[in-house]
Amino acid sequence: HEHSSRPRRHARMQLYVAFRLRLPMALVALTLLAQLSFPVEAKGGHHSGSANKVHYRREKECGRTDCKGFHPDENEDCVNRCVSTACYEEIFASEPLEPGEIDRSRSYRFNSCVRKEQEDETRRKAEEKKARKS
Repeated sequence: HEHSSRPRRHARMQLYVAFRLRLPMALVALTLLAQLSFPVEAKGGHHSGSANKVHYRREKECGRTDCKGFHPDENEDCVNRCVSTACYEEIFASEPLEPGEIDRSRSYRFNSCVRKEQEDETRRKAEEKKARKS
């Protein structure tokens, strides 16, 4: 009778060990799958509006010129400084981005600052043009 319970006990132990090892692996797999299902965009995607188009063109130009020595996934700090020194000083200078770092909150504030700069510049040019006509 003792010999017949040993294989059952052994089988239960194997199931227990398999469950204890596979459950964490399954959780890791599910976590990775969830991260892949909802990718985070490192760089801005769709740009609409004239201010955003100007900003996007400036970013591309900076990436091709001043920041060409950096890998595109690691040039955000350089590109930000190139796009707008004033906004960079206001938002990032005290704590620069590390290579590859994405800080959505500061990036949003930076983009808003650049947009305001561009809108102010457009307004100033329109006022100058209006003043010349009168």
